[in-house]
Amino acid sequence: MQKVKYILAALVTLLTINAVRAQEGSLNAYSPYTFYGIGNLSMSNGATFDGMAGASIGFRSYMKTNMSNPAAFSAIGRNSMLFDVGITGSNVYSKQRNTTGQLMRSSDNSFNFSNVAMLVPLTAKLGLGFSARPYSSVGYKTQRYDDSNDVIADLGSVLYNYTGEGNITQIKLGVGWEPFKNVSIGAEAVFYHGVINRYYSATIESFTGNGTYNSISASTTERINRFSGNFGVQWNALSNEDNMLTIGATYSLDCRLKAKTVDYIPSGNVFGDSVRYETPSSRLHIPQSVGAGVFYHRQTWSVGVDYQWSNWGINGYDAANNVGYRDTHTIRVGGQYTPSRFDVRNPLKRFTYKAGFRYGDYYLVKNGINMSEKAVSVGVEIPFKTMKVSNLNLAVEYCWRGTLQHNLIRENYVKVSIGVLFFGGDCDYWFVKKKFK
Repeated sequence: MQKVKYILAALVTLLTINAVRAQEGSLNAYSPYTFYGIGNLSMSNGATFDGMAGASIGFRSYMKTNMSNPAAFSAIGRNSMLFDVGITGSNVYSKQRNTTGQLMRSSDNSFNFSNVAMLVPLTAKLGLGFSARPYSSVGYKTQRYDDSNDVIADLGSVLYNYTGEGNITQIKLGVGWEPFKNVSIGAEAVFYHGVINRYYSATIESFTGNGTYNSISASTTERINRFSGNFGVQWNALSNEDNMLTIGATYSLDCRLKAKTVDYIPSGNVFGDSVRYETPSSRLHIPQSVGAGVFYHRQTWSVGVDYQWSNWGINGYDAANNVGYRDTHTIRVGGQYTPSRFDVRNPLKRFTYKAGFRYGDYYLVKNGINMSEKAVSVGVEIPFKTMKVSNLNLAVEYCWRGTLQHNLIRENYVKVSIGVLFFGGDCDYWFVKKKFK
């Protein structure tokens, strides 16, 4: 049994390393809107909560790894250890009207790790939590033709290609402590790490097919390494055998990314001369964020509501691209229902069924138009054994963002989340004292 512990601990470590590496070099998103800023923000709090639209700030249980509020770490049992691993896959559908009013469509898929988390007790009222998950993702491949220039129009049209990929991974390590009965506080260090690559090219395509013309190309690489911090609190306003009402709050610090950016523009001739090679520092901020939530538990069902505000408006306005940033407000509502957790005759009654709804602002403003994000989700939690906490979580989310008006893009996507939570519960074999050798 001792060997099994070491093997599984090593497995979790490898999964964490591979998850971070996978986030660096993969197309984990597909959206033309990721052309700007740091890409699409991850709205996932792990497969456990994805089925409830991510509502979790007030959630508190020794059976779950709630990584959205460090104050929840103190809820873990003294003889427990929780590991949570998740993956996600998305199918994105995009629509846009061209200048003639014709509706253009495109679609793409992405797949990657969504989170790796671990929660362990340090003392009876002190828990340690670690997690790694994507914070934002960039992924786009777009092109356009332009023959409006009078000089170029005599030669042909210009084909512009834009490609981008990469993301920012969020790694967190924190503690949760219950200094007083029913009151818990938590704090965690946050490390943002990632690489975002963007490529651009312009090629003249001749009308006659005769002659050759030098193309123009450029690339930008942003390398991000930045520390920040999160804080949380939870209060059990009501706690007895039949009811538990928990109120929670979180606060995330503002941090300027200061990403090292390399702009490279070659001349395009046979000698490969460099026209420009610069290393400016990004001024983009990951904003401060304030969240509040409440979660009410009964024996067979529970429901929660979250609200979160983030001041993305601190990043101002980009006049060159006609893109701005605005403060965001997001509301999440979710619930779950378990007919009979310990039913030994009907396994379907031991399943936990989940549903939720999310509505919020999109942090980018394009052409002066504000956009929103809306999503509905459903999920199911399947326990491995009747008396065990370990389980499999499945969730499906349908989201829509943007608009077809003002020459913008309407995006719809379906996201599937799969997560496995294991080694939970006070009866885990890891913590059973041996009576015989």
